[in-house]
Amino acid sequence: MKPISISTEPATFRSLRTLAPSARSSLIRRIEDAATKRAFHYKGRHAHPMGLAPMVSTKGLVRTITALVRILHRFQTRAPDLRLGDVQGFRELIRLEKGTRRWFDATARLVPKPWPLLMRPDFCLGERAGVLRPVLFELNSLMLGGLYIQSVARSLMTKEVLPAVAGSRPKPGFKPTTDLIAYFMRWMRDCRARHGRGPGGLALLESLPPGGGFSELPRIAHDMAAEGWRVEHGDPKELELRKGRVRLHGMPVAYAYRDFSFEDVSGPASPSMAGFAALWAAGRVAPGFAADFDQKGILECFTSEDFAPLFTAQERRLLARHVPWTRVLTERRTLSPEGRSVDLPAYVLRRQAELVLKPSWGAGGEGILIGRHTPASEWRSAVSRALKDPGSFAVQAYVDNPPIACAFLRDGRMRFEECRQTLGTFFDGSRFGFHLRVSPGHIVNVAQGGALAPLYIPR
Repeated sequence: MKPISISTEPATFRSLRTLAPSARSSLIRRIEDAATKRAFHYKGRHAHPMGLAPMVSTKGLVRTITALVRILHRFQTRAPDLRLGDVQGFRELIRLEKGTRRWFDATARLVPKPWPLLMRPDFCLGERAGVLRPVLFELNSLMLGGLYIQSVARSLMTKEVLPAVAGSRPKPGFKPTTDLIAYFMRWMRDCRARHGRGPGGLALLESLPPGGGFSELPRIAHDMAAEGWRVEHGDPKELELRKGRVRLHGMPVAYAYRDFSFEDVSGPASPSMAGFAALWAAGRVAPGFAADFDQKGILECFTSEDFAPLFTAQERRLLARHVPWTRVLTERRTLSPEGRSVDLPAYVLRRQAELVLKPSWGAGGEGILIGRHTPASEWRSAVSRALKDPGSFAVQAYVDNPPIACAFLRDGRMRFEECRQTLGTFFDGSRFGFHLRVSPGHIVNVAQGGALAPLYIPR
């Protein structure tokens, strides 16, 4: 079996730890200065939290994950049709929120296919049956973060960090994975070639002000313009529809990138959304409806016997090894991880220490409860609330994610801590990109005290 692991590159880690105080201060200052020039900040004056020692993946890990992600992408592109046909009760199980359902019901049969999808499944390296392996814990396809952050962190690692610690060491035996801004531009170019060939530019759309007060889109627009793109960033309500032409800030729009949920905008018949609705109906928006099926509970489809016929025998074996048991939390009976028929709510209460409870929607690690780290009374209350709103929460088998020594920059300080990691894998149906998040906490997220790091692979 090919080795599967992610490790901190040891020579760089040791060099960072042994830097003299003056050299360490100098390196931090250079990173902060470069971050200011690139508008690389996170809710404050300091550089965005970023890894400092390269995180290196084995080739075996990359091969396993890319095989898995191809299966996930094929399934998710089918999700809108599974809902339309209510295959195996999919419509009730994988619920759409009210605003999204309004757009779906009105337009899903009208928008040209294929629905473009850029996804970022997140994996941890966890121990299952005593073996370290990549474990899928959620899909992400809407309002994807990390594109600009990874690109700049990758650049700073190459131009500032590695030269400061390399000394007389030979050329490293690893290389960075794809720059995600370049990756995003290739995807937009491919999407536009299919449906947006007319005159005009690219609109990068999000509901303003952005959720959480942090947005990568203005910087992505800046970088794309520097590469010769005609691009504008704005709110979908700012689109103007005149005589059949859609404009944003005066620019004719040939294609649009949707960095918002339909929960954050008015319905398709609203005058404020007329411009976007025209682009949407013409198939000139990415991502399409497939992206709206990235809620946490959709992993049930990969671990439930009801949906097994949708996968080949080989795919089912791969999913069984790498997807933890997951169920949408409702009042019903289902098969437990051990294969026994159980009352789901009672099972969730009884096996708290073995489970994780997650909101179906949301980001930033908000609302996640790890059973073994949650008081029993809080767990019972959360389960009770979830059952009053069926489909709003998913429950998942807990998988241990062993920490490793990491070096990262946060709030202007160089930190050396034992961190857990999650690997985000970008896939548009043909190409892959990666980023890594590290955190000393059990919930691995930048908003929860972690940092984002570019991923490296052996040459």
